[in-house]
Amino acid sequence: MSDVKAEAEDTLVKALDHRERRSILRTIDLSGNGLRYSDLLGELGMSTGKLNYQLRQLEGLLEKTVEGKYVLTPLGKKAVALLGYIDEGLDNTYDVYLNRARSAQRSKLSPLARSMLKGLVVFDVFILLLWGYLGYIGLTEGAPTAVFIIILALLALGVAALFWLLRALKEAPDIIERWEQKIRS
Repeated sequence: MSDVKAEAEDTLVKALDHRERRSILRTIDLSGNGLRYSDLLGELGMSTGKLNYQLRQLEGLLEKTVEGKYVLTPLGKKAVALLGYIDEGLDNTYDVYLNRARSAQRSKLSPLARSMLKGLVVFDVFILLLWGYLGYIGLTEGAPTAVFIIILALLALGVAALFWLLRALKEAPDIIERWEQKIRS
């Protein structure tokens, strides 16, 4: 595959990876001759900041005409055609495949994210052991009741964090993927 084709695929997949961007492309395509910024705002119901951001992400797929209308570029037309092809013939029989694909995509964690989570689990267990030891010392030395309340609260928070981390390792929620993207960028 040539570099241009690979680059086009990567660009289109990244652009179509967001629901609002797909909506912008479809809306402009349906308009026939492009839409002004204010028309897009009214049609899509997005905030100006969100629309500005998504329009920047779609540079190369959209361009602004002399009249101030956003229109699809040839690459933008390919993106809309790809969306049309995906929509073509979709019905309930695809649910099984979509669920499997979503599950597979959600359950995959990169090695970096998995390592981070495992490190946090180890750290959390260490902190829990430390707080448990402090509670034991407080018990044997006759610490005031307030100390036990604080230690119990810290233990409860630590256990809750541990369960959340273990669930994150198992299910890989979106937040973990966002952490990873921030670290890599």
